Amino acid sequence: MAFKGAKLVTGIDEERPSLVYVAIPVAWNDIEVSQDGQRAMSGIYLNETTDKFRQACRERRQMSGESMDGYLPPSHTMEVRFSKEFREKALVAARKRLLIEHPEWAGDEDPQHNTELRNAMYDAVRVRLGSLYLSQRQASAPSNAQPQYAQAQGAQAYNPEGQQAGGVFDDDDLPF
Repeated sequence: MAFKGAKLVTGIDEERPSLVYVAIPVAWNDIEVSQDGQRAMSGIYLNETTDKFRQACRERRQMSGESMDGYLPPSHTMEVRFSKEFREKALVAARKRLLIEHPEWAGDEDPQHNTELRNAMYDAVRVRLGSLYLSQRQASAPSNAQPQYAQAQGAQAYNPEGQQAGGVFDDDDLPF
């Protein structure tokens, strides 16, 4: 729901009027729809988080008293990137809106206000979709250890050729 103007809607499907859909305005989000209408493409990028950011996440978790057992800070962030043309138009619109909200930034030569305006413009155009977490494998037994399985009752010996006792492969045994 991070896309601009995204909302939940119902009533689109006549056979299932109560089915909930996520509706995302195409023009507001620089989404390219294929000519056949079967695909909608958006520029989604993953950015690796810095060591400093990951450490800050750990410290924040510790300060809030949450358990650190098995905690992994976000390894990447995911956000939408717009085309150059779309981004330029969006920055102009964001500037106009922000100057209405913060009239003290208008015509002000104070470098701090200019920086605040510039940062607010880029934040207004930025669409953060979420964080990603790198899963870590659990420690496993040494590779030379063989697992022990109980013998199933009535099980037949494995036939490596996939053949029946008469040497003929049975197509009916295929899973598809």
